[in-house]
Amino acid sequence: MNRLEKFILVINPGSTSTKLALFRALENEVEVAVEENVSVPVDLLEQKPHYVDQIDFRLQQVLEFIDKHGVRSDQILCIASRGGPIKPLPAGTYQITKEIEQDIMQERILSPHSSLIGPVVAFRLSQEWGVPAYFTDPVSVDEFIPEAKISGLPEIPRYSALHALNLRAVARKYAESKGKSIDELTAVIAHLGGGFSIAALEKGKLIDSTNPNEEGPFQLERAGSLPVSDFVNYIYENWPDQKNLRRRISGKGGLVAYFGTNDFREILKLAKEDKDKALVLESMYYQVAKYIAAMNAVLRNEAEVIIFTGGIVYNDEAVDGIKRYSSWLKKPYAIYPGGYEMEALATGAFRAFKGIEPLRVYGGTD
Repeated sequence: MNRLEKFILVINPGSTSTKLALFRALENEVEVAVEENVSVPVDLLEQKPHYVDQIDFRLQQVLEFIDKHGVRSDQILCIASRGGPIKPLPAGTYQITKEIEQDIMQERILSPHSSLIGPVVAFRLSQEWGVPAYFTDPVSVDEFIPEAKISGLPEIPRYSALHALNLRAVARKYAESKGKSIDELTAVIAHLGGGFSIAALEKGKLIDSTNPNEEGPFQLERAGSLPVSDFVNYIYENWPDQKNLRRRISGKGGLVAYFGTNDFREILKLAKEDKDKALVLESMYYQVAKYIAAMNAVLRNEAEVIIFTGGIVYNDEAVDGIKRYSSWLKKPYAIYPGGYEMEALATGAFRAFKGIEPLRVYGGTD
């Protein structure tokens, strides 16, 4: 790397690996210089299953990554991290503070998840290097309208958990293609990756969405909404322990339960060979379209576009399958295959560092 260049370091931890990237900080934008997916050894994951116990190891992997690519710490302009399920927050970019690190380390969070390693690693490196660290649009972004939080049982409210980072990244891309800001956009956005989030975006705010771990269409590995009474009977009749039950509905549910694989290319192939499997796949398209229509209803039919994103969207057959059930909405479609998380994290940090967008206040009421 050029010794005069400045970079944004991006850290995106997952359950078994960490996505790392260096983005060049240009005058008015960022561009990716290098991106890698660094695996965490299986034996370490078995010895240290809790995310807190993996922090030191993953921090060392980050240091090895920048050293491998010949980048010194004084070339790092700022650090961008995935946010994780910290607490309900408005969308935007936050500077990672000691308060955030302590909340994660002491588990004052919505739920434990390996993504929470990111802000801790980013904060500790930022303190060592004397640069700011940020996260943008964590999965706990909560901009739900009050009506969206009510369920049929007062003691079990709905809550916001969604692929906010990629949803807002593609919304911003679409808005910019039309010469306007995300705050001027109203749309239905379907993130269709390993998990699905089908969301209603109103004037830049995610006012309602399916929760990939709780409801919505069944997905690659997740069961989605289930018949409640039958599910209660299933629990009592099978007596599964809680860990295995959760794994059944989020990890071994959805298409995996029918096809035995989470490889969507293989699923498409198997569906062509077996009419029963073809029906299952068609049902998934049907369910996705059903929730797209539901989110359009939330927006009072004012969505100007239906946006598709996520890994499944690389397959035209899948997109066409969903369109068969949603074309009656008579909305234009915009297609953004794959994920834009790393770019969105780098861009969010860059805009915050440059003062282009104001920082959100963690724990504040803005």
